[in-house]
Amino acid sequence: MATVLSQYQDQQKTLLDRLNAGKLSPPELLALQELNYRISVLQTMQAYCKSAPVTTDVNALGYHFQLVSSSLRFLLTERKFGPKADEKGMKRRETAASSLEAVFSDQSRRFQSFTPSAPEIYRESVRKLINTVLPAWITYRTSYINIEEAIS
Repeated sequence: MATVLSQYQDQQKTLLDRLNAGKLSPPELLALQELNYRISVLQTMQAYCKSAPVTTDVNALGYHFQLVSSSLRFLLTERKFGPKADEKGMKRRETAASSLEAVFSDQSRRFQSFTPSAPEIYRESVRKLINTVLPAWITYRTSYINIEEAIS
């Protein structure tokens, strides 16, 4: 996660420099907006990983997991916009959305009757959940706005 985050931050800095120089094209502006969004999501997920409680008390874990689960669930439905796509692009978006939903559902099922056997298990499990969902989310987002294409 940190590598993708730092890569996005580097790209963001490059685009902000171009913006400040008055040389940012509309596709680059869209890419900057997308980078801002992705960075925000990755930082939020990073915070969830770092703040995951280390305990076996299911009540203490419940609120934290509600936050994680709700944030991940929102990723399935928000920001469905980007440049107009042809039929192939629309199919790619549908496939990426279905894949993201499947990954999220599969990972979430693991927490339905979650009872950690050791204090650190929850933190490890949340990290695994987030690190499994995020690559599918990035693929999904790329089906709407391909940052690499916009800034090349």
